[in-house]
Amino acid sequence: MFNDRFVLPLIFVPTASYIHPCRRNDPEINKCIRNSLNFVKPYVARGLPELKTPPLEPLRIEELAMENNAGAVRIKALFTDIVALGAGNYTIKEVRSDLKKLRIDMSIGIPRVETRGKYEVIGNVLLLPVRSNGEFWTEFSDITAIAKIYGKAVERDGESFMGIEKITVDFTMKNARFKVKDHVNTQNVLGTNRSSYHSVLGEAINQFLNQNANELIQEMRPAASQSIGKLFRKFLNEAFTNLPTRLWLLDD
Repeated sequence: MFNDRFVLPLIFVPTASYIHPCRRNDPEINKCIRNSLNFVKPYVARGLPELKTPPLEPLRIEELAMENNAGAVRIKALFTDIVALGAGNYTIKEVRSDLKKLRIDMSIGIPRVETRGKYEVIGNVLLLPVRSNGEFWTEFSDITAIAKIYGKAVERDGESFMGIEKITVDFTMKNARFKVKDHVNTQNVLGTNRSSYHSVLGEAINQFLNQNANELIQEMRPAASQSIGKLFRKFLNEAFTNLPTRLWLLDD
């Protein structure tokens, strides 16, 4: 039963219609948490200002840094001004929880995510030196992610909250497409064939990225998982530390 009748003296949640509370002693609490997280999806997609969470559709990310120092792809990458579409269309498939330890693991499916923004990359790919910056576009489809959430008890203003201490993320996907517009490697090209050179070089870079998409993703997955985990730790920590535990987890 949805709970929208709370009036708090110190912590005020203006709209609680999106809360589908679960009971600690519910023998099917994992199913309840899964249903609650799926129920809140349209609200999260639009954003919840009272919980200080920005919209997931689109998701705007100022900066995302990655560094990979192992394998065939050894690069430092900085992505900025990112706009992502599709993250709000998630489905929580399975949940396993230990609420005494504030531990929640979940399996998540996302049909498609499209991103665009700016990038800077320096390093080596397959022993070749790479230095590039410009604009990028990506499309990932049939994404499956495993997220492990490690919570901690937080007391504030006489209320109890669940802070997010750490999130680990791992993911797989069936398809990926890339497109970049490189700004570095055409700046010093002279002569009347500059635009032709730019076109050929851009084509070659994009062809390489798409022909080796699976290998590149596999190489970068640990670094990407770490960066995504940090991003969503901040996102979830804002939400949970502004939502008293007693509103979403009932003791009786």
